[in-house]
Amino acid sequence: MSSLTDRIRRGESMDGLLGALLGAASWVQRTGMAIKLRGPRVRVGARVISFGNITAGGTGKTPAVIERAEQEVAAGHRVAVLSRGYGAARVTEPLVHPPHAVPDARLLGDEPALIARRVPQVWIVRSADRVAGAQAAVNEGCDVILLDDGFQAVALERDENVMVIDAVNPFGNGHILPRGILREPLSAMDRATHVVLTRCDQAKDLAATVAVVQQHCTNASIRFTRHAPVGFLRLCDGRTLPLEALQGECAAAVCGIGHPESFFQTLESLGVELTQRSALADHATIPAELLCGTTMTVVTEKDAARMAHAPKNVLALAIRLEDWMPPTTP
Repeated sequence: MSSLTDRIRRGESMDGLLGALLGAASWVQRTGMAIKLRGPRVRVGARVISFGNITAGGTGKTPAVIERAEQEVAAGHRVAVLSRGYGAARVTEPLVHPPHAVPDARLLGDEPALIARRVPQVWIVRSADRVAGAQAAVNEGCDVILLDDGFQAVALERDENVMVIDAVNPFGNGHILPRGILREPLSAMDRATHVVLTRCDQAKDLAATVAVVQQHCTNASIRFTRHAPVGFLRLCDGRTLPLEALQGECAAAVCGIGHPESFFQTLESLGVELTQRSALADHATIPAELLCGTTMTVVTEKDAARMAHAPKNVLALAIRLEDWMPPTTP
């Protein structure tokens, strides 16, 4: 049976008392955000580029942050990624993780640890107080700060406000949390300076999504992208395998991410015959019993970031953000 969270994410109907209770609770989310928007804004001595969502759950934001971090490092900047470290152990904040240090997902969170592995030249700063975290990055000499999951962290002034939208499930059922997956009303999208649409190749009605974005983001550019697989990483020894390595092979797919269906669909598009699909809650630790055995098991890079040790049969699918061109209408 699907969990309530999954039902809400898929936009299933919830009439009656449950729907009414969830709808009433949405006003708490609305009120909290309204108070934050009326608060003061703080600017720090660095260029701040925010990446965030208007929805809860996986929109493919981390690949976008990794891509921009690589670009800023290549341009010669001292870059920090500022995260609240969702799901990590309690620590004294701000926690500063220096470049080239071995990342620990238990302290940083899985997504920041993945970013640190992919772009080892960056500082990772974990802080629920984004202003304090940004100042800690400036104190390290960073001149560019990438604010991860920052669309609602409005206390920190930003130079760019990038909103990432999952084209497969852009707005859920149109309701505010917890009745739906929206963190704010759609009108809040007008704060975005850029919009990145992810998983466009898997979207069923991209035109409708674009119409909504254009309605609310009159001055924002729109970029169409897809999650392009680049290879498999064998976790026990770090060896990289080509995408063809599992073509025609049987494998189990296990993940704890916000959009598991996209992960499964990508594997099938690579010719992998999935014998098992296991979708856990976002950021959940994968139980050992789902990884052991002789069957080849594939996880996401975010799942892999939470694994200290993995059996020989476990691979992680590596992906990157790639521009995608909508097909032209005849």
